[in-house]
Amino acid sequence: MSAPGAAGRPRIVVTVGTDHHPFTRLVGWTNDWLQGHPEHLAATFVQSGTAPVKPACAGSAMVEAGALEAMLDAADTIVCHGGPASIAAAWGRGHLPIVVPRRAELGEHVDDHQVDFCRKLAESGRIRLAQTPAAFTGLLDEAAGDPARFRTAFGDADVDAAVARFGDLVEELVSRPKRRPLSLPGRRSRRPGRQVGARADPFMPTGLGPALTVRSPAPLAGERASLTAEADKEQG
Repeated sequence: MSAPGAAGRPRIVVTVGTDHHPFTRLVGWTNDWLQGHPEHLAATFVQSGTAPVKPACAGSAMVEAGALEAMLDAADTIVCHGGPASIAAAWGRGHLPIVVPRRAELGEHVDDHQVDFCRKLAESGRIRLAQTPAAFTGLLDEAAGDPARFRTAFGDADVDAAVARFGDLVEELVSRPKRRPLSLPGRRSRRPGRQVGARADPFMPTGLGPALTVRSPAPLAGERASLTAEADKEQG
């Protein structure tokens, strides 16, 4: 399968990953944008997963890994869900992806760790975050007009370090309590607190934004193992 597109037009690739939860919202938002921009129909491809809504452009529920990689290589704009593997794939190709995180309340995932995780990345300037139809439309309009604004100078070393840090960040966001326990006078918390220390973010290229504050970084091998487990759930 070859990447869609026509000479002189931006090529847009949208991927929802391989999570079994349907991501109807992302496919629907893309269709709505294409309805208002029919000139980009021939230049857009959507990997739609289990969404019951069919893409208005060329698309497929699942795409063989090599074919998807070829399309991402040729893309001018990458749009994806908030899975670490999808975001890292965009970074590895020099892209700032447009990211729509999955939301548990809409049946798109088991929890909201993608929302929290993507918010951190957006604050650091590493992704372009779209959480509403208006934001999504605005970002695609911007990308279609000037795809160069969605390119970044991540080098191979930056991406390798980013992958190493993903596991720890995801683990922190997934495992942290939703609510802070009530503190009673004279009673200690059963869970010892972890020190939060600001430090230089090892995968933040110079000039792209502030460093993240992370909690008790795990050893590198542990981070890679956590990322592998996360990528197995949210591949692509």
